[in-house]
Amino acid sequence: MTTPNITLYRTNGACSLVPHSILTHFAIPFVAVEMEPTPDGTGGIGGRYRAADGSLTHEEYRHINPTGYVPCLVVTDNGKPVINEMPDGGFDTTVIAEMPAVLTHIASLVPERNLFGRTAAQRAKAYEWVCWLSGTLHSLGYAGVLRSERFVKGEEAKAEVIVRAQEVIDKCYARIDERLAGREFAVGEGLTVVDFNLYIFYR
Repeated sequence: MTTPNITLYRTNGACSLVPHSILTHFAIPFVAVEMEPTPDGTGGIGGRYRAADGSLTHEEYRHINPTGYVPCLVVTDNGKPVINEMPDGGFDTTVIAEMPAVLTHIASLVPERNLFGRTAAQRAKAYEWVCWLSGTLHSLGYAGVLRSERFVKGEEAKAEVIVRAQEVIDKCYARIDERLAGREFAVGEGLTVVDFNLYIFYR
């Protein structure tokens, strides 16, 4: 089986460090494109990122990943987009966004590493962790504190969002500490994507 070519769109200091770390740790070949927020805002409802080296504008990136956020994987084979034929006869290019999906694809490239666990129960728990970290701790917690303008307008309302979001963060860390007590790994007895995902919040 031919190993596909992978391009990872990532930002320094962001959650996109997770797929970057996994790809690097397991020596999976990839090209990283460093992205940065545009000067006109910090994200808003949709991400506003461009290539840090000026090679890609925000508008061009939105053509690749309509949400505008990172991380995002583009998977190609011999320089051509890997495409899946759709029931209607069209094609879907392999652009993978959203952390759980990105990690799922990367894990599939090294199946012998069991990065989502070794059993069905472990896989379910790994997905539970990844979805919770992405949907609750990151999206409701840190996004609320660092990107309150995504949720509300007005300084007073933003201040309230920040307070509530910090409460979410505190509760999440308490739950993480409880779940990891006495454990070397988050799921099972080996390294999984969850351990890499947790690192980003504790680094």
